[in-house]
Amino acid sequence: MLESDGSIHAMSAPVAQDFARLPVNGAHDNLDGNDDDEGLESVNAPPQGGKAAGTPPPALRPTGTHVDATTDFTADALKAGFLSGMGIIARMQVLPNSTAWDGKEVVESLSQTSSSCPDTLTRPGPCNGHSHFPIGAQMRGRGVRPVQPALSSHFYDVHTSQSESVSFLHDATRNPKNLSSCQSVCRQDYAFDGVVIGSHSITRQFRKGTYGGHDVTIVDVTKADIATTPPGSTTPAGGQGSGSGSGSPSATPGAKKP
Repeated sequence: MLESDGSIHAMSAPVAQDFARLPVNGAHDNLDGNDDDEGLESVNAPPQGGKAAGTPPPALRPTGTHVDATTDFTADALKAGFLSGMGIIARMQVLPNSTAWDGKEVVESLSQTSSSCPDTLTRPGPCNGHSHFPIGAQMRGRGVRPVQPALSSHFYDVHTSQSESVSFLHDATRNPKNLSSCQSVCRQDYAFDGVVIGSHSITRQFRKGTYGGHDVTIVDVTKADIATTPPGSTTPAGGQGSGSGSGSPSATPGAKKP
């Protein structure tokens, strides 16, 4: 994977791959279009203090996952010199609240729901990944993203698309139809012991803009719960919602900021 070239002015040729998480214990922060959420990285530390006293026996299973909060890093990425970026960290809650799930893990699967973006815009695409997420563990800091603290019965998931060397929508090879904006929507399922316990939609909006005198691609990301009905129940669990967070970045297409 390529490392950052350290220059916000360089408009290099498209990198071979835009979307791949770094290994959990990777020593370097790959910021040049290769730090997408839907890959290998989630956290870098085991749950603090080992298994909690309230950890359930293997026979028990969570009833759902919920977007507890989101934090947006797009404005920070543009300020740091990214030409495309960025997205969110989602803090996910494992339900029910009455049980401590620390020391267990959930595993994701992703599929494309819809997309108006060219297939060449990002590679291999935002809806790829099969990450494992330890519950109750902290997430390490990387680039513009600070360390996220360990929180009982929660885990963190990163949903970003970024490059320091190329603006996705301004690149003729990636965006041959010269679209001003496009949208990609993924479905994400979390499984516990092989059984899906929660489903969510992840929406990326790519749009042309300017920042600091440079053409940029602004990447707005939102994540929402998809309501499901537990077996034997007529009431959806974990209703529709996108959590709370810092909101969309303030940069807009055509807006020029210092």
